[in-house]
Amino acid sequence: MLVGCSMNKLVKVPSKLNPYLANFSDLFTKPGFVSFRYLTTAIAVCDKNKTIFSLHDAMADDNREKKARSSYNWFITNGDWDEDEIAQRKADLFLEELCLKKGSQILLIIDDTYNEKKGKHTEGVGKFFDHSKGFIWGNSIVTSVLQAKGLFIPHKAKIYVKKEDDLSEFKTKIQIAIQDIIEPLKVPEGTEVMIVFDSWWYSAALIKSCRDLGHHVTCQIKSDKKVYLDNGESLQVKDFAKRFEEKDYKKIGLRVRGKKKLYLAVDRIVLSVLELLNIFPLYSEIDQLRKSPYMVCDSCRHHGCPLHPFSLLLVYLGPQTFMRLNEMIYSEIDI
Repeated sequence: MLVGCSMNKLVKVPSKLNPYLANFSDLFTKPGFVSFRYLTTAIAVCDKNKTIFSLHDAMADDNREKKARSSYNWFITNGDWDEDEIAQRKADLFLEELCLKKGSQILLIIDDTYNEKKGKHTEGVGKFFDHSKGFIWGNSIVTSVLQAKGLFIPHKAKIYVKKEDDLSEFKTKIQIAIQDIIEPLKVPEGTEVMIVFDSWWYSAALIKSCRDLGHHVTCQIKSDKKVYLDNGESLQVKDFAKRFEEKDYKKIGLRVRGKKKLYLAVDRIVLSVLELLNIFPLYSEIDQLRKSPYMVCDSCRHHGCPLHPFSLLLVYLGPQTFMRLNEMIYSEIDI
């Protein structure tokens, strides 16, 4: 329940939200669960930075279950709960609600982002290069999103700490993605997982780890990366793409954000450093050939589509993937 003021104040957790939050009760102590319920709801109400100070201030003073701010600080820093268990429970509830059938596909999209800071005391804070802004002072965060049946939810976010600042075991961003996000994920039996990421993440370690887990991979690949053909020849992706003529391209029709768009793609098997992968130069008919991203996909059998355009299109959207996922309508495919 909210009361009107300059900022909405939380009087109590809305009754309609309680049944959903109850699914997490066994992951906390009783006092911890009360803190979880109110902090979770306060995040939705608070229109300021989501600090403990702001979240505490978002709770009305006449809220009978409101605790001292120090209690919420202790809950976040020292509370007896596991953020990975909470993320998995959230994923379980999401996937269960979708009633996925055997053979259904789940996308796990990996990316990273930056959160600018002013102070020097936040864990992992430092100087990082943001391609959209240049050098910034803040946190670098490995992020992930789960998607199935055209719906998606945020999954896990893990702070990257530079080697010189890490007091525990150092992990690269790729190691964080593998060990903290991809490997722990549990999905319903019989479903398939497709890991999606852009060209920055393309690495033998990441692809091999995904494949060893039985997952599929779709990613962007930079034009200067080398691929190895089945005849032993080695050449850069951009040079490999030049070998195809316009007649080699297949036309794919997709409905994106309510509008039908046509794409051209080439399906060829090449021998990469790891094993057989499919490489796709993906072009829009509006663009000049050989100016769009190059794609790699290790699975081409889903939904009867040899090019698996869903995952290709997700990566094609690049940095705005997360903002656009909920706008995409997968309703028409023509090969």
